[in-house]
Amino acid sequence: MDNILKKFLIVVSVVMLTTCSTLQGLLDNISGSSGGDSRSSSNTDGGSPASRFSKDHTLPISYETAYSYRTDTPDQNMKNIPKNVDASRTSDPDEYIRQVVEIINANAKNDFEKIKKAHDIVALLVKYDAANFWSGTVPDQSYQTVLKTRLAVCEGYSNTFKKFCDELKIPCEIVHGFGRGIGTSPLVGDTPNNSNHAWNIVTINGENYLIDCTWDSGFMDGEVTKQKYTTDWLFLKPEHFIYTHYPENAKQQLLATPLTAAQFSALPFFNPKFFESTDNLSIRLQKINKVNNKLSFDYTTKKGYWLSFRINDIKTGKQIQNRDFVQIGDKKTTVYFSFPDAGQYSVNIFWWKTGAKQGEGCGEFVVDASSSSLVQYPTTYSSSAKNLQIISPIEMPLKKGNTYTFRIRVDNKNIVTIIYGRTFVQLTKGKDGIFTADFEIPNNIRDLSIGIADSERGRYENVAKYAIN
Repeated sequence: MDNILKKFLIVVSVVMLTTCSTLQGLLDNISGSSGGDSRSSSNTDGGSPASRFSKDHTLPISYETAYSYRTDTPDQNMKNIPKNVDASRTSDPDEYIRQVVEIINANAKNDFEKIKKAHDIVALLVKYDAANFWSGTVPDQSYQTVLKTRLAVCEGYSNTFKKFCDELKIPCEIVHGFGRGIGTSPLVGDTPNNSNHAWNIVTINGENYLIDCTWDSGFMDGEVTKQKYTTDWLFLKPEHFIYTHYPENAKQQLLATPLTAAQFSALPFFNPKFFESTDNLSIRLQKINKVNNKLSFDYTTKKGYWLSFRINDIKTGKQIQNRDFVQIGDKKTTVYFSFPDAGQYSVNIFWWKTGAKQGEGCGEFVVDASSSSLVQYPTTYSSSAKNLQIISPIEMPLKKGNTYTFRIRVDNKNIVTIIYGRTFVQLTKGKDGIFTADFEIPNNIRDLSIGIADSERGRYENVAKYAIN
């Protein structure tokens, strides 16, 4: 399966945004009346599902239990298989599976936990066989070979996971299709009718769930495999799974209304962390979006998360500075983009979690701008500010001699000032908690900053900088 196309990645690190009038609306269109979040719509005729699956691939009513196992933490029993059990892995793979399943059955409370443990043993034990993948010499992918060598491509991962499920007596099937992995991007390599990947569907309590052990085991760094365990693709809702996986059999999408290949290809690149951190987009984005010279949309981030964005000029490959601005509000966040010239730009999205030192990619889409914009946005800096909101102005450059109303909200600071040179102009805090000042831009300065402090004589932190002309 993997030899068909050398454009596969173990972990997709790019993916991004779309919706109907809201993200929830788009999700509802994809999954119809099924439970859970949802996404985009369409119609296609699919073949018959595997006979072992009940209710014609019926969607689960609730993902609450399944999602409780998406912890990004490996099961300790599977991480620490006893040495006497592991000894049989190379000499007698079937005995190894039998003994591991005994451990699973002795320690699991339900079938969800059994599948989590089976997923974990495969994702932790097996390393992606990058050398043979890139050389086109992929060996036998039977579960016996995979367990003996601890190497596999996607077919081997899927075969091995299915064997554990068979021993657990939990229905499982292998799915073949297209995965948006290495070599694919919003501009290159999206060929959903050319299968290059394999994953699984399991049935628990008569309901069906998607799993990709390959992509949960690590990622490809160039032509070298890096092990990195996740549960991103464990029990992932089908309306989110469809952004990266397009099966040959339409019914294996597990969507009430399956997407056509064309509809799949139009979706922006999103990975599971985007859906974990974000909701309620206000506009419908596609993989490639035509605009005049600006774009903006609202969204909400789930507790403990936030997003950042990066714009790159596709023609030059250079990052474009001061062309995106995230304005945090009480109930929603708005992101603004402007584009300096006509042309195509990639927009990468990064998710951050409270306490994280760096963000991780969770999406990408392309903007095709037809004209240029002079609008830029202020440079912002990380700080100790709590619930910082830069309300106005949000566009620059500011004009000398013009008066602007500066409105800033920050919950844990007592002082907000406009700073230029050695001059400090303090904003006044209103009853609504917003610091405000009307300020005329002097004719002899090139830039100004917004500073915050605990007290007037305290240490000031810069949180934003504006250019002036």
